[in-house]
Amino acid sequence: MPPRKKPRRQSTVPPDSSPGSSLTSNNNHFYQSSAQQTDGTHKTVIYIHTTMSSKRLSNMKEHDKPEPIEIRVVKTWIPVGKKQEPSSKSQTKSQSQELCYLFVDKHGDAIEAIADQKEQAYFDSIIKVQSCYRVNNYIVVESRKYMPTVQHSASLRIGKRARFVPLSDTNIPTQYFNFANYEEVKSRSGSTKLLTDFIGRVKKHWPSTTRTNKRLRKIDMEDDRENPIEITLWPEKRDLIGNETIPGDILAITSTLVTDFNGSKQLESTNATTIFVNPTFPEIQHHVDRLKASLAGKTIQPAENTVTVQELKNISANKTVNVPQSRFTCHAQIKEIYASRKWYYVQCSLCTKKLYQEKSDSIHFVCEDDENPQPKYMYCVNASIIDATSFTDVVFFNDVMTDMLGTTCEEMIIKQGYTDPKILPDPIVEKIGNHMTFNLTVKDKSIVVNKATDATNGDTTPTDPHTITTPPKALMLPPPTPNRKTTTTKRALQHSPDKGSGEKQAKY
Repeated sequence: MPPRKKPRRQSTVPPDSSPGSSLTSNNNHFYQSSAQQTDGTHKTVIYIHTTMSSKRLSNMKEHDKPEPIEIRVVKTWIPVGKKQEPSSKSQTKSQSQELCYLFVDKHGDAIEAIADQKEQAYFDSIIKVQSCYRVNNYIVVESRKYMPTVQHSASLRIGKRARFVPLSDTNIPTQYFNFANYEEVKSRSGSTKLLTDFIGRVKKHWPSTTRTNKRLRKIDMEDDRENPIEITLWPEKRDLIGNETIPGDILAITSTLVTDFNGSKQLESTNATTIFVNPTFPEIQHHVDRLKASLAGKTIQPAENTVTVQELKNISANKTVNVPQSRFTCHAQIKEIYASRKWYYVQCSLCTKKLYQEKSDSIHFVCEDDENPQPKYMYCVNASIIDATSFTDVVFFNDVMTDMLGTTCEEMIIKQGYTDPKILPDPIVEKIGNHMTFNLTVKDKSIVVNKATDATNGDTTPTDPHTITTPPKALMLPPPTPNRKTTTTKRALQHSPDKGSGEKQAKY
């Protein structure tokens, strides 16, 4: 008896020779499209529109068997930090490198999906953010304990077994929000590391720089009941909003970490944070309408904590108790700029560490870690400010000096020729004695200037006439040497930072 032939497995997608056609099989509708590739061949993608049932994300529980789900990929991110947890007990923290996705379904429910970061190239080839898929062959596990974006008991593990079939013509939301109110924000701290979504109005925002020269953005916001809250956008997220965002604009912020700062709650950005300015998503329109209604007939007045220089000194020296914040506004003048302390330094373009000069045929800079770095010239000006009450030392870092002078440090050195770090450029010297409004941060007994603007007419601070009459002796600098402009490349300077007293200036 001849052997029985094995039945041929039938395709789940009916064959069709014409690209762009609509196909039907059982309860599924398939849409086939074709695009010509650079090599003359065609690449065919099958999109599915299904009438079959799919499991709701909110019903997912740990250890459940996989059932088809229909989702949109809202965003992807890679958690960073030593506290990232292993996804299994056998996996060490050093081995746990996660690639995270946020899925949302047509009901507006969401769940995290986690893959191995080592397989990112593979997943990038099959998963596109904001695309919709019918997904199966995943594993349902317990949700992450540290910094989950969704309040869900379960999450999904996806590997190369997982199947992602593109969906078309879906009504799945494009974003996911789960806003916390002010009281909920206040309750989320300590061991509770659930990331927080928040919506509110902008009161003001400004760039800031830490003592280690990290460039941040701070945002003062309030909810519909005018409860204040501060947002810190770390360097990776500082440009999510810019100068076009003004007081009164509504921000929807996702996946922030609640922290304690000077006795108050603040929100800090994470790698998963997104921001939408004046959002128009239908799912959150009622939040937007409520914020607009509570603002009707009102004008947003940025909160300002104005202090004198003496009060600023007391705060810096910890002589003042119950200080509600560490950021202040002060109306004063620049009394002195310390010429003996370098007004700029050179930073590695690859690792942001300090560069060191090295001499061969010409002067250039080297990094202790990286080969052939390009130098980044950064302002760091040590000065003192004064008003009628006292004077105190402050530090101006790169961003505020660039804004105040209207020119970058590199332009000041390369184009204008001020190459000596211990000889102050004329545009900096000209700021001495000007009445200015300073926005300052007090941290670790140091006072850092975040923003400096010329005072408006009549907005001046009386100053002891015996204090500033002419520039201080420390500023009686020798005349500049002729033709100080460098004739070498950007990596070479005639005069470069050296080791010495300049190393004692403010840390950066």
